[in-house]
Amino acid sequence: MKLLSLTTASLLSLSLLSSFSYAEEEEEAPNSYGLVLGIASAEYKNSTQDGNGIVQAYLFYNYQVVEHFSVEVAYSAGLSSNWDCDEKRDNDWECTNDAPIFGLRANEMELNSIIVAVKGETPLSQRNSLYAKVGAQFYDYEFNRDGRFVEGDDGTGLFLEAGWQFQWDSGLGMNVGLRYQDLGELTLKSPNVGISYSF
Repeated sequence: MKLLSLTTASLLSLSLLSSFSYAEEEEEAPNSYGLVLGIASAEYKNSTQDGNGIVQAYLFYNYQVVEHFSVEVAYSAGLSSNWDCDEKRDNDWECTNDAPIFGLRANEMELNSIIVAVKGETPLSQRNSLYAKVGAQFYDYEFNRDGRFVEGDDGTGLFLEAGWQFQWDSGLGMNVGLRYQDLGELTLKSPNVGISYSF
């Protein structure tokens, strides 16, 4: 419920900013949306089991305020299950989801966050550019065992990303980047790839 309220407030703020910028510039700034996927290496409370992988999806809307600078609002979700696979016989494997995550009693992790960021771009050519994002994320994560809550946290944290992007004349684009997320006692570092469409 808290994330829904934050999403509504963020989209309303972005809409007002879009209207103001449109009135100032007389021509509409480009919009884009897209999806980014990555697998994050995670660290939690100095656990000896740091490095557990978290699969993440990042759905975003981006509005260019001025040339080379834009505002981005995104929703990100992450899941982790600690599968332990053993070879019983030749090429016969058995996998179970009972191994603990970060030494906790939990064997599953779920993360949801809303991100509001500023994005800057440095063109390398007509279609290639480097980019960097800095922003805040409003997060909520929890560790569970067989659907039962073990522990978790929510709050506001730092969001950083940098990478390379390419855009075709059709409006389709792609990007490759590195991301860092600070969620209190949980930090995530991830390579990611994405697709986008500008209009």
